[in-house]
Amino acid sequence: MGGCPFKLLKMTLLILSLSAFVFSLAQIVKHWNYQEVLVDIGQQLTKKLTSEDLSKHIQESINNSEFEEAKRYLQIAKEYQFNIDFDGFESQIKLNDKPINRFIKNTSEFTTGFIKGESANLAGIAGAVAADFTVVGDLRDLRKEYLKYQAKQPINELIVVLSGSGIGLTALTIGSLGAAAPAKTGVSTIKLALKSQRLTGRFQKQILKLGRKVFDWPLFTRVIKQDKSLLNMRRAVKKAFRPKAMKPLNDMATKVNAIRKSSSTVDTLYMLKYVDNTTDLLRLEKVTVKHGAKTKGLFKLLGKGVIRTTRVLKRTVELLLSVISSIISGLLSVFLFIGRRVV
Repeated sequence: MGGCPFKLLKMTLLILSLSAFVFSLAQIVKHWNYQEVLVDIGQQLTKKLTSEDLSKHIQESINNSEFEEAKRYLQIAKEYQFNIDFDGFESQIKLNDKPINRFIKNTSEFTTGFIKGESANLAGIAGAVAADFTVVGDLRDLRKEYLKYQAKQPINELIVVLSGSGIGLTALTIGSLGAAAPAKTGVSTIKLALKSQRLTGRFQKQILKLGRKVFDWPLFTRVIKQDKSLLNMRRAVKKAFRPKAMKPLNDMATKVNAIRKSSSTVDTLYMLKYVDNTTDLLRLEKVTVKHGAKTKGLFKLLGKGVIRTTRVLKRTVELLLSVISSIISGLLSVFLFIGRRVV
């Protein structure tokens, strides 16, 4: 009978150690988290490209007067130590890339972009963005879609919500002393990407879902019905704009603007064609912040592989403590169980 209290104590300790073991296993599952890590760009480049391949890309860019592209490839080649004729290529660029030619071309393209709201090169796109930022472009696009609506023609609803949101954000930018400017520029960039057919269908659906909550098109059409002047159009937009619903679209547009700031508007338009959802957009932002102006060149060389990720176990203090406690409680349980069998 004297051994009963001792056996009871061992049984109690066994139950407690098993409970601790089960609990620590549950904690491991809870903290067993993975994080998405962008793949190594250098490894991708060296696996996919040779120095001859990169030299060919640079020469083709020079031959097509795409000097910024050529410079981008040269930067990539230097950073990742490709063996190419740097001096020869830089001499060709210096000889052919004349400032006066750039000035004449850029002035013409800026004017065209400002008036039409679309372009394929940097200066023209800068003009289109400038027009949007002064409300001219957004009003022009919204009026164009409204005239289609009146004529019983199909409208581009995404252009509608982006233009309406853009006008509302312009007012917020003025009222907030510029705080809303990144989102406004981001929305304008998204609209340019849409016009130049660089947005994927999947990403368009995501943007439209967010935009519908921000700009009430049916309400806008009811308000403007009686007076179609530009002044009344702005009043109608003010009534149809929902600033409280702006946060999700604001976050997306701010990311687009961050990508633009790290590279350029033209580069952003090119790279957005690789974005299918907000996860891709977040990855693109990270890559562009890291690689800056070289990012577009990396996409041309590697495609969407630039924003591929791998899953890496996220080692946290909680995870390590859970693993240690699992080992200790597990060993204690085994020891107590064997001891119980021996007794």
